[in-house]
Amino acid sequence: MIKKVKTTSRDPVTTYARNVISGKIIAGPHVRAACQRHLDDLEKAPQRGFFFDLEKVKRAIGFFEDVLRLNGGQYEGKPYVLLDWQKFIVGSLFGWVDNAGLRRFRVAYVETGKGSGKSPLAAGIGLYGLVADGEARAECYAAATKKDQAMILFRDAVAMVDQSPDLSKRIIKSGTGERVWNLAYHKTGSFFRPISSDDGQSGPRPHIGLADEIHEHKDNFVVEMLRAGTKSRLQALIFMITNSGSDRTGPGWQYHEFATRIAARQLENDSFFSYVCALDEGDDPLNDEQCWDTQFNMSWNA
Repeated sequence: MIKKVKTTSRDPVTTYARNVISGKIIAGPHVRAACQRHLDDLEKAPQRGFFFDLEKVKRAIGFFEDVLRLNGGQYEGKPYVLLDWQKFIVGSLFGWVDNAGLRRFRVAYVETGKGSGKSPLAAGIGLYGLVADGEARAECYAAATKKDQAMILFRDAVAMVDQSPDLSKRIIKSGTGERVWNLAYHKTGSFFRPISSDDGQSGPRPHIGLADEIHEHKDNFVVEMLRAGTKSRLQALIFMITNSGSDRTGPGWQYHEFATRIAARQLENDSFFSYVCALDEGDDPLNDEQCWDTQFNMSWNA
């Protein structure tokens, strides 16, 4: 039985949630709802068989900061020190577990503005799943509708491997330069590679599936392809990232609506994690600088 871990000031997930709810950190309505959900679950989720394991939180966040390195421009080679909102996401995904110690959240939807660092965050989660999540023969995928889009996220992962002294000597790359197509961790027989709906590939069994730019997806094929393959995994994670779009008929809007309702507890789904940045109704980002602080706010336009 996993015992409930008491939260302390060293718990960045709960600290962030409390700071958002108190107004110390400015955030939009759906992020506030996600934070309140976390705080409520600290008290109520154990009754449903879920617990918050602070050691798992520290291990996952520590992987980013101690093992991963950023790439590009002024960040080249610097340790990947997560921002507070990123710690909330990573810590929530890997800290919440069930009675058996397995991951509670199996699907995550993260919607923030362009340029907020979603792709490197997803790449880091994929690398954690590859080498540090205890999964034998883990299959980790960077997925999108088009191979070029999937490669954007995958190249972030490749660059992180190149920059990391720890990973570069343990992970074997297939291909060279911009044509690297596979990262292999032979110790556990695991791999990380890009995949897209135009690949024609069938039968992936992802331990970690990273679905990029959900707002651009015309149908749900990519996400369902990933989810269908998780049945043989005990704690697979499908991690969807996107900024907002304009098409309210596609799967992006459907996931947006579902995620916001989960955060607000209008729907109950203990395995779904939601982090959606948005403005409050009536906010004016052109004239109110406080609106700029809500993690790259955005809105879906009809």
